[in-house]
Amino acid sequence: MDMHNVTINFPKNIVLENGESIHIERDKIADESLFSLLFPQKSTDRIAINLIKNGFHDANPSFFKGEKYSMAKEITFPWELHIRLFNYGKQYGKMFAHVEISRKYFEHLFIIQPSVFEPFEFYKSIYREFNVMYEPSGKKVKEFKNYYKVKLIPPENLIEWMPLVLNLYSNFSQYKEKIREIIDVIDFELHRK
Repeated sequence: MDMHNVTINFPKNIVLENGESIHIERDKIADESLFSLLFPQKSTDRIAINLIKNGFHDANPSFFKGEKYSMAKEITFPWELHIRLFNYGKQYGKMFAHVEISRKYFEHLFIIQPSVFEPFEFYKSIYREFNVMYEPSGKKVKEFKNYYKVKLIPPENLIEWMPLVLNLYSNFSQYKEKIREIIDVIDFELHRK
């Protein structure tokens, strides 16, 4: 299967709701905690259902971070969009998202790029407002001035982790039997009279 590059627009210069201008340094574009998307908390379940209708599935395996839903969808091989939906206070739900190598592959653990704009395409039919919070200040973004173009290039080779794990388990089972045989021989010799 052909592997493809993906280009993500990531905020470079923004203006917050209080008028403050913020410049995001290039070394911060991999920080998944900089931006979240806000939506009415009562819409959390409807957004999750809509994501499923748009081809998202339960993002397993994944590290639990307190989210209500964790969902992923392949956007182009080998990349997937991973979205986490959180209940946040009484008023808002929050969404954090990133593009990563598909979770079928070992490299999934190492190539991750936060995403601000891509998730909106999949929930705007439920909630039409594009509300983004700049997490360090706790304020909404009023304007995106310009962006970094982040080009994600897949690795030359991908290693499927499931066959690797099954192979390791199989090999371990073989050694486990040999160790058991050795222990049985030692036990026999020690208790022989």
